[in-house]
Amino acid sequence: MAENSSSIQQEITKLEQQLTERRASLEQQSVEPNKEVPHDKEILRQVVGEKIQEHAPTYIPQVKPQPHDDTAQSYADPDLKDKVQELVNLAFNKSLGEGIREATKSNNFALIDAFHDVLVDQLYDALLERKKLEPVK
Repeated sequence: MAENSSSIQQEITKLEQQLTERRASLEQQSVEPNKEVPHDKEILRQVVGEKIQEHAPTYIPQVKPQPHDDTAQSYADPDLKDKVQELVNLAFNKSLGEGIREATKSNNFALIDAFHDVLVDQLYDALLERKKLEPVK
């Protein structure tokens, strides 16, 4: 179990690095004065969406309006709630890759999308706890 905890901590650290790199890249590209760089949570959503697409190339993450952030909205179908939480627990207890692989095996894009939303919410909360990100205002 300690090995799994260490694994997810390493994955979260890697996500921190990816967020930092992506933010820096977006800031460099943002030469237009009125163009804002997306918030860290949106960048995290993009990074996790790309990880999911590695396992399910036909999956296209749904764009969620920000800063509206209601995890309950992620469950379009209440029947998905238990399955999504099971997948998120798998991601946090074993590895992100394991959770993503299980989600994509279903070929259920509603399930994958809900998993994506909840996973991003919980990863974002973990990064806030580590004080690696600023909360959405």
